[in-house]
Amino acid sequence: MRACVACIALSEFPYMYSVQNCPDEQSFAPDPERAQSIVLHLRENRSSLSQDGRIVFTILIGLFMAMAILFAAKGEVLVPVYALTTMALLVGALEWHKRSQPAAECLTITGNSLRWTSRNTAPVVLPLHATRLLRDEASPARLRLFLECRAVRIEIGRCLSLAEKRAVIPLIARHVREAGA
Repeated sequence: MRACVACIALSEFPYMYSVQNCPDEQSFAPDPERAQSIVLHLRENRSSLSQDGRIVFTILIGLFMAMAILFAAKGEVLVPVYALTTMALLVGALEWHKRSQPAAECLTITGNSLRWTSRNTAPVVLPLHATRLLRDEASPARLRLFLECRAVRIEIGRCLSLAEKRAVIPLIARHVREAGA
């Protein structure tokens, strides 16, 4: 495949997914709706704390520590211990979040096969003509997407929000439907 990329993003969700189109007869397909093959990268949308945010956070920790010292001066030792422990746990959680990788999936639809990969599981390859996209909307606030082929059923888009899942459904459904026809 050639390295050609067309990014699609809703204004509210600037980095939720990217689409790479690489049809064989074109060097670049700017319109993902007309592409014959597609690579869909799905990624959890999360941000890290900026340097300004870290400065504000450090100032807040300093203020809480000063308040804890006031309680310690009155002889109430448990309040400063609790406050300092809480701040240390919060700083640790923010550092862990910054260093951990966001959840990501990759869905590749080419020719007559479909390949789904995730960081946590082994890759799955399915024949496209026998695969169908299923939606499970048990409640209006929860949507689950599945690719089903005979006895194999995999959930896709777990790392996306509800609105992001609704945005990618037509794109995936069109490619799966066209291959099944």
